[in-house]
Amino acid sequence: MDLQSADLLGLQIRDLSYTLRDAANKILALGRDQAAAKRSNYLEVVFQSFIFITGIILSAAFLIIRLLKGMHETTQAKQLLKQEQELSDLVINNISDQGIVMFDAQLRYLLWNPGMEDLLNIKLDQAVGQHMQDLDPIFAQEDVINSLVRATEGMSSIFENESTSSDGQERCLEINCFPVYMAERKLGIAFMRDVTEQWLARKQAERQNFDLEIKVLQRTAALRQAERRLIAAIKSASEGFAAFDWTGKLLFANEQIWASAPVSLWCQEEMNLANFLRCFAMCEGADPRLVNAQSPFEEIELDLLVKKDTWTRLSLTKADGATIFVRLTDISGYKQVAKALESALDRERETSNAYRNFVSMVSHQFRTPLAILDSSAQRILRRGAELTQDEPVTRVQKIRNAGTRLTRLVESVLNAAKLDAGTIEVNPASYNLIELVMDICERQREVSSQADIRFNVPDIPVRVYCDGMLIEQVVVNLLSNAIKYSGDTPVVEIKIWMDGSRAFCSVRDWGIGIPADELPKIFDRFYRARTASGIAGTGIGLNFAQRIMHLHGGDIQVESYEAAGSLFTFDLPIANADQTQQAA
Repeated sequence: MDLQSADLLGLQIRDLSYTLRDAANKILALGRDQAAAKRSNYLEVVFQSFIFITGIILSAAFLIIRLLKGMHETTQAKQLLKQEQELSDLVINNISDQGIVMFDAQLRYLLWNPGMEDLLNIKLDQAVGQHMQDLDPIFAQEDVINSLVRATEGMSSIFENESTSSDGQERCLEINCFPVYMAERKLGIAFMRDVTEQWLARKQAERQNFDLEIKVLQRTAALRQAERRLIAAIKSASEGFAAFDWTGKLLFANEQIWASAPVSLWCQEEMNLANFLRCFAMCEGADPRLVNAQSPFEEIELDLLVKKDTWTRLSLTKADGATIFVRLTDISGYKQVAKALESALDRERETSNAYRNFVSMVSHQFRTPLAILDSSAQRILRRGAELTQDEPVTRVQKIRNAGTRLTRLVESVLNAAKLDAGTIEVNPASYNLIELVMDICERQREVSSQADIRFNVPDIPVRVYCDGMLIEQVVVNLLSNAIKYSGDTPVVEIKIWMDGSRAFCSVRDWGIGIPADELPKIFDRFYRARTASGIAGTGIGLNFAQRIMHLHGGDIQVESYEAAGSLFTFDLPIANADQTQQAA
C-alpha cells in the first residue's frame, strides 16, 4: 500500500464513523419523542458502545497509516541524504584546484579532499583523528586558528596566508572559512587555493607601482622646485610677466605687471586679458588689436610709449594653445640709443652734405683770390713799362688783399681741424678787452675802408682773462661778417660793458639779417643762412668762434631779424687782481 492509498482509506473510515454517530443521535431523539424510556436507554448504551469501539478502531487504523507513511518518508530521506552525500563526496573529491577541509568546534578533521593532499602533501589516512593544529604548521598560526574558530561560531572570513613551502619557496594560500550547520551541530568548512602566481604578480605590480610612485614623487618634487625657482625668478625679474588661460582669465602676474603705469591706473579691480590689453590702447604705438582683443586672442608684439620717456615692449604669445603669456619689457634705453643713433646718422648725413658743400664752396673761395693774384701778376707782366705810376700800387694792393683772404681761409680750415683733433692750445692771460677790440677794428679798417665802425665803451679799462690770439679770431669773424653782410656802406657798432664777474662785447649791424627759423642752426659747421646766398663765405667761422668761447667758459648769443640786421654778443671772465698782477 502506498501513502496515497493509505490516506484515502483513513479518510473513508473517518467519514463512516461520523455517519454512524449521526444516525445514533437521530434514533435517540426519536425514542425520546415516543416516550419509550427503557428502550431508549438500552439503545443509547448500545450505540454509545458501538461508537466508542468504532472510534478506537478508526484511531488505530489512522495511527497505523501515519506510521507507515512516516516509515516511507524516512526511507526516502535516507536515500536522498545518501544520494546528496555521494554527490557532495563526488564533487569535493573531484575538485583538484583547491583544498577543502571540514572541521568541528574543537578543530578536528571531518573531511579532507584530494585537493588538500596536493596543497599540504598530507594524505587522507594521515589526517584521520588529528586536530587541525597538528596536521600542518599553517593551521597553528594564530590568525588561521581565529578564522577557523569564528567559522564554527557562524562567521565567515577570507584572507591570504603567506608562508614558505617545504622546498623553501614563497607561497601564498587563499583561505575562505564558512560556517556549516549539520544535524544541529555547528561545523566549519575551509576552502584553500594556491594563489602564489597571482600573489607574486601582484607583489611585482605593487613594487612597480611603488617605484613608479617614488619616481612620480621625485619628478613632482623636481617639477615643483623648478616651478618655485621659475616663479621666484619671474617675481624678481625686472620685466613684467603674466599668464592667462584661453578665456583670458588671469592665472599669475608678478609685481612688475601690477606696477606698470596703465595697469596700476585702470586694472586694479578686475584683471582679465581683454581689460589688460585695453589699458595700453591709449599709448603711443598702439593699434586696434588692443581695443578689440577677444578670445581666441592673437599673438601681439608692440612698442608702446606708456609715459614720458618710458617705452615698453608688449609681447603676447601662446605657449600650448591654452595658456597665454604676456611680457612687458622696458626698452627705454634701447629707444634712447636708437633715437641717439638715428640723430647721429642724421647729423652724419648733414655733415657729409655739409662737407661736400664745403669742398665745393672752398674750392670756389680759393679759386677767386688765386684768380685775382694771377690776373694782377699777368697784367703787371704784360704792361711792364707801360704801367702808370698809380697802377702798380693798385695791382699790388689787390694781390695783398687776395693773399690776406687766402690766409684767413687757410687759418679757418686749420683752426677747425685743430679743434676737431683737440690739439688747439689755450694760453690765457690778462688783457684790456677795449684795447684788444679797438686794435682789431683798426686793422679791419685797412681792409674795409668803406666800413663805419662805431664804439660804445666805458672810460675805464675792462680787464679780462683769456687767450688774446683766439679772442682776436672771434672778434675778427664777428666784425668781418657784420661788414660783409651789410651792403656797400656798412655801419657796425661795437659795445663793451661789465656785469658782475663777466665782461660782455657785442657786434651789431643793420644788414641782411638771419631768418628766424634758421637761427638755431647758425652756429652749425658749414651752415649758411639762405640770405647769405651769393656772398663769399665758408660757414665755419661762427662755429669756430662759438667753440673758442666754450673753451673760455663763455658763449655767443645772437639776435637777428631778416632785413633788419644782427646782434652777436660774447662774454669773458673778468681778470682778478692776481691775474692782473701776473700779466703786469
